[in-house]
Amino acid sequence: MDTTIRNIDPFVYTKLKTKAAQDGITIGEAVTKAISEWLGPATKKKRSIIDIKPEHFGTQYRNLSEEIDEVLYK
Repeated sequence: MDTTIRNIDPFVYTKLKTKAAQDGITIGEAVTKAISEWLGPATKKKRSIIDIKPEHFGTQYRNLSEEIDEVLYK
């Protein structure tokens, strides 16, 4: 996305440009990284394995894991 940012302190912009060049990234990537860090981590709802409900695949698959182990490990 192309965006224009105005009123950036020239000293700060020069430091940004220098640091980006040293790190081998573009100014856009540096600004994105800085904004992302400033905003903080994205809040995601933490899920627990307990929240996962078991699936029933029918009786034909009852021994599937044993059959797979037989093919892979014997």
